[in-house]
Amino acid sequence: MNLFAGTYLYGLDKPLPSDVVSAYITALVCVARENGIVESESRVIQGIADILGAMPFTVSRALAASGEHHLEPALQALSDHPSMMAMLYRDALLVARADGEVSPDEEGALIRIATQLGLSREHRKAATEAADMLARVRQTMAQL
Repeated sequence: MNLFAGTYLYGLDKPLPSDVVSAYITALVCVARENGIVESESRVIQGIADILGAMPFTVSRALAASGEHHLEPALQALSDHPSMMAMLYRDALLVARADGEVSPDEEGALIRIATQLGLSREHRKAATEAADMLARVRQTMAQL
C-alpha cells in the first residue's frame, strides 16, 4: 500500500512511524483476542494494517505474541498521537463487530481503550458513527 494513500484515507498529514502502526495493530489484535480471533477479525486487522502501511509481518507478529495481552503498552505508545485515538476506537469497533457480534469481553476492551485514551462521549459517538458508515459503505459495495 502506498503510505501516502493510507495517510489520506485516515486524514493524516504524513505517514505514521512504524512503531506507532505496530502499537495500533497490537491494540486491534488485543480486542480480537478477547473472545478468540476468527478469520473475519484477522482480515479486518490485515486490511487496516495495509492501509496504514504496516511493515511486512506486523500483523502476524502481533497475532503470534503468545496470547499475551499488550493493550495498555500499545495504548501508551499511541498517547502522543491524538489524531489516532478516535480512529483506533473506530477500528477496534470494526474488529469487534467483524464476527457478527460484540462480546462482553470485547466491549470491556473497547471501554478500556476509550478510558485509557481519554476519549470523550462525543469522540466515541463520532467513532461509532464512522464505523456504522463504513459498514454501510461495505454493504453497498458488496451489492454492486
